Amino acid sequence: MQSFPASLFSDGPVRRILDIAVAVQESGGELSFDDEIRRYVRLVRSDWVADWNCSVYSSSGMLDAAADFVERAGTVDAYPSEFGKKVVRAADGMDPAEYLRILAELVRMADRQGVPEYEELAMGGREFLQTFPCLFGLDAMLADEGDRPFADVIRSAVTDEHPYCTGRAVSYSTEAQRALVLFPGADGLRKHLSWATRDRLQEIVDTVNGHMRREHS
Repeated sequence: MQSFPASLFSDGPVRRILDIAVAVQESGGELSFDDEIRRYVRLVRSDWVADWNCSVYSSSGMLDAAADFVERAGTVDAYPSEFGKKVVRAADGMDPAEYLRILAELVRMADRQGVPEYEELAMGGREFLQTFPCLFGLDAMLADEGDRPFADVIRSAVTDEHPYCTGRAVSYSTEAQRALVLFPGADGLRKHLSWATRDRLQEIVDTVNGHMRREHS
């Protein structure tokens, strides 16, 4: 059999887009593939490193390449089992190679439409987790801390690894600042994280800034 790059099937954009397709397929109509792919486009384009490393346009090309490999093999059984299972589940009876090419074209179409504004298309759950991973991680930390004051938890999160805390501190501050800009109302991220009001997001920024002034200036 012709050799193939295993990573094309086991990780990267092909896997991510298939995950989206499977989630839509299994949502019973709750999710829209068009909306989820537009969120994927926004997620990649809003991160210059992700866009530089593998643009949405490149992702569609990788789907086309996967389709070519599957078509030449005549089956998905020749490739990693997880990839094959996802293609079959998402394709729902359609020829796998044909389905992958349709996916590629749908991704290209969404990319050509540009990045939707949040007022037009609200941030979704998958997109939120990739945009605010540190703030999402704080949710578990706050739950573990029980009744400990919010300010104390944030100070610990920022300073516990001092003097090697700059990476974590900057990540908390960056995500909080971004949330303040994208979600300017008093509720902030409360729709996604019950504790993340605008005041508390600002408290994260202030705590990081204060620590940086005292310990890293």
